Amino acid sequence: MKYVYFSFLLFLLHSCSVNQHIDGEHVGRWVYKTKIDNNKDVARGRYDKNGWQKGTWRYRYNGKLYKKQRFKDSIAYTTYYHRNGKVAERGQTKLVATESSLHYYYFGSWFIYNIDEVLTHVRHYNYGLLKHETTVRP
Repeated sequence: MKYVYFSFLLFLLHSCSVNQHIDGEHVGRWVYKTKIDNNKDVARGRYDKNGWQKGTWRYRYNGKLYKKQRFKDSIAYTTYYHRNGKVAERGQTKLVATESSLHYYYFGSWFIYNIDEVLTHVRHYNYGLLKHETTVRP
């Protein structure tokens, strides 16, 4: 019985292909790699059946995580990281679709942290434009 279960599990994992297209749209799990730096992962995440990013996406530079985005509907909850792995910025972007373009805009409050992950600034955005910035005193 264990052999049958294990075989089924291997078949299931093998059938989950990466970097698929359906009707010209990206779908399913995608892994982008660089051809310059020994085929290291650059970005990894999933697309829904309509070709929109969904779930959690991770972006790397020189093998280190520098950005993570969690997509829900038209909003991406975004976190940028310092080289030491601590949070640098945290905020939200919103996808706005028009007939001629698609654009992600910063919106709402963005929290800026120093290299020790101590909050230093709060920036407030509206449709990608910085409206106000507050310096946080320790």
